[in-house]
Amino acid sequence: MKKVVTVLLLSPVILFAGMVEMQTLYDQKKYDQVITEAQKSTAEYGNAKLHLLWAKSAEALGKDAIAMSAYERVLLINPDNTEVRVHLAMVYTDTGRHQLAEEMSKSTENYQLTPSQRMSLDRLEKDDLQQFKASASIAMGYDSNINVSPDDLNLPEFGEEIDTLFTQFQANLSYIHELDEKGGWYLRSDADIFYQNNADASYYNLFVGSANIGLGYSNDTYDALLPVSYGRLNYLDRDLLESFSMDPRINITLSKELIGNINARYTQRSYLQEADKNRDDTVSGIGLGLYWFVENNFVYISTNYDNYDAKDNNSLRFTNKETTRVTMGMNYHVKEWFITRFDYQYRYAKYDDLIDSDVNKRSDDYHQTELKVSRMLSDTVEGLLLYRYAKNNSNYELAEYDKDVVMFGIKYNF
Repeated sequence: MKKVVTVLLLSPVILFAGMVEMQTLYDQKKYDQVITEAQKSTAEYGNAKLHLLWAKSAEALGKDAIAMSAYERVLLINPDNTEVRVHLAMVYTDTGRHQLAEEMSKSTENYQLTPSQRMSLDRLEKDDLQQFKASASIAMGYDSNINVSPDDLNLPEFGEEIDTLFTQFQANLSYIHELDEKGGWYLRSDADIFYQNNADASYYNLFVGSANIGLGYSNDTYDALLPVSYGRLNYLDRDLLESFSMDPRINITLSKELIGNINARYTQRSYLQEADKNRDDTVSGIGLGLYWFVENNFVYISTNYDNYDAKDNNSLRFTNKETTRVTMGMNYHVKEWFITRFDYQYRYAKYDDLIDSDVNKRSDDYHQTELKVSRMLSDTVEGLLLYRYAKNNSNYELAEYDKDVVMFGIKYNF
């Protein structure tokens, strides 16, 4: 009896010692021996770590079929192992099993992933598996003051506030082509269109179209992209301007939860009508951002500095300026199908021009708060409700305004 008890007590120690030995062999890069030992350890086939070492060793030796089988056994024992899920999706892709890779990638997106794991799945989406993405949305809403300039155009359109109902349409197409078989260099191209039709103020209907193509490089530590883009804008009942831009950016993995961003831009804007030609300018700027991921949720803060340099600032005031913008917000999944988003933006603008004959130069403080709630109606369809409040304070009285926007819509992801 004592012998039986002794054997039972020592058995876990013996098994554990076997796993330690296999780990040592793996650390010494003796991958063939790891696989041999794993195949002999039938008594411990219920141990996920055995199959994980088996899979990693086979992958290191380039034996994809053996690695795939071992990774699948790990998931049978521990289906929530995100590291294995990402590795298995990559093995599926390398062995041409694109349908399995797509299913594994999509089923893993909702797990708590590190930034490097997110990048790994993103790289899979750049392969033949998911080279093309598209989304489209249509929305209806109300704007309490449509008679203010969109974004940073700063056009001299002053007068009484005009409120209106509007209909809005947006679409995005994205195509990514991997230049290396297993990640690294890639080409990316995007096209975006935006159209807003204002029921009671058609003069302020807005159409924006843009397209870009860029060269990028991605690994587990960073993702860098240099896109060149062309844009065109129709506003105030005319083809208003076209723009050419370079917008380099790099995302850097700082830790398991943090991603940093560095970006810059250089844009040449040319106004298309002769009456607007004195508005032509260039915009140059730089920005920094920090994103903190917690499961499916994230918090971010970013700041951007831009300098606007007009070619002809003598004939038109308030064309040369410097802006500093700070944006922060959070995205929170209340439920798997119910998402909330809050964003706040502050922009300070300092102009070169004096106010009338005064010695003070014009300066603006712009505040914007936005709250969006959305519900996933299906895997590809999202319903959303948005409220936005914006207020511009200025020492130049004609530039002061505030506005409310309420909007609801449907977004479809292809």
